[in-house]
Amino acid sequence: MTRRSKEISSSDRPGEPRSGDAAQELLERNGWRIGIHAQLLLQIEKLGDAAERESREDGPRPASQILASITKLMLDDVPQDPTRAIYRQGNTLGITHKHWFRAKFGNGRYRLFFRFRTSARIIVFAWVNDERSLRTYGSRTDAYATFQRMLDSGSPPDQWETLLEESTAPDAMKRLAQLLIRIRSPK
Repeated sequence: MTRRSKEISSSDRPGEPRSGDAAQELLERNGWRIGIHAQLLLQIEKLGDAAERESREDGPRPASQILASITKLMLDDVPQDPTRAIYRQGNTLGITHKHWFRAKFGNGRYRLFFRFRTSARIIVFAWVNDERSLRTYGSRTDAYATFQRMLDSGSPPDQWETLLEESTAPDAMKRLAQLLIRIRSPK
């Protein structure tokens, strides 16, 4: 038996979209609808600003590279199969947060955290660490330690229904669309 479930066109189960829900309007990739939490939107907006500054200067462009990696993960890699073992984080966030997944990038120093529901075919991307919270085992500013504190404080929420609601709100989808246009438009 595979981990994948058949897509359900309508459902009354919690966390699955019904006709008219905001989740029906999400960006779709490889048959998966994509949601994005405000915490991740803030990080991407900061990277976009830094990438614009970099484009006016000579030299290395780390923000542009990180932004390109995040975009590729969100729109190409993860939606191919979010259930891949490579995305499992095990007990790193604690046993109560095993339902969170992460994609590693940037020489293993960055983590893009997400959750998904196979029955609803929805992936919600929640947060990515930055240069202040690089993966450093045992550090208070480690990406996992930082994300666990965020979950414990409720932003992003750990409960699926709340996370889905916040990540598929019209404002979040509008901001995501604007970011995608900004990222893909050469300056």
